[in-house]
Amino acid sequence: MKFNWGTGIALVYGAFAVIMVTVVIVSKQHDPGLVSKDYYTLDLNYQERMDKKQNAVNLTNALQVHFDAKRKVIRLQFPAEIGTPAGSVKCSRPASTLDDFSLDVKTGPDGLMEIPADKLTNGLWHIEVDWQANGVKYFNESKITVINA
Repeated sequence: MKFNWGTGIALVYGAFAVIMVTVVIVSKQHDPGLVSKDYYTLDLNYQERMDKKQNAVNLTNALQVHFDAKRKVIRLQFPAEIGTPAGSVKCSRPASTLDDFSLDVKTGPDGLMEIPADKLTNGLWHIEVDWQANGVKYFNESKITVINA
């Protein structure tokens, strides 16, 4: 069989089609994990979230979030002047959505909440606290680095 221009063009187009189908199949199976599943709802409630952030900024003592490496816990110290907080804490990693989790806010009488971090993956974590106290809603975002040696 003689190789001519028509055969060459058919092989190039055929290879291109096979590569494109493969790329589509692989991209459909890959979850990048970079976009929130409820991004549309978050966009609709953008102003509400900004109001909550402003309420948090207006507090005399802000919510304190830090990682205690000695005790291997994430400590959330809520302001004492607001009373008993209620809400949720979302812990997420930018590197993978598989490690993300949420907890309800549960504090002691001193306004302290501790999240065990001994089983958490090392690296950067985003802590989002959506809470309310005395009828006022608040929202805080913090970044911490967990290092479990």
